[in-house]
Amino acid sequence: MRRTAFILGSGLLLLVAFWNSVTWHLQRFWGASGCFWQAQWERLLSIFEEKEWILFILGTTQVPIFVFWSCSGLLLVVDTTGKPNFISRYRIQVGKNNPAGQTQLHQEMEFSRE
Repeated sequence: MRRTAFILGSGLLLLVAFWNSVTWHLQRFWGASGCFWQAQWERLLSIFEEKEWILFILGTTQVPIFVFWSCSGLLLVVDTTGKPNFISRYRIQVGKNNPAGQTQLHQEMEFSRE
């Protein structure tokens, strides 16, 4: 019982010390760069001036769509070509997700249009 209390108490003490250290470093970093990010935000707002709705539409629709299709496009290239091999070898269903041929890919794309 004493050994368990010692191990748990020491672990908790180290965790709290580590957390306080990380918090302190992040506060110093954020304090140093806070003016920079505020200036960038004000610059972006001044570009759109009276049209904040455009910023809202771009920020909530276009940016996530761009990020999604950037990541998905890379995975699509891996699925259609099978390259690079270091990504292809981590597939969960071996043999079922082989690269589709060009004709099969075109047939599937035409089927999805209908």
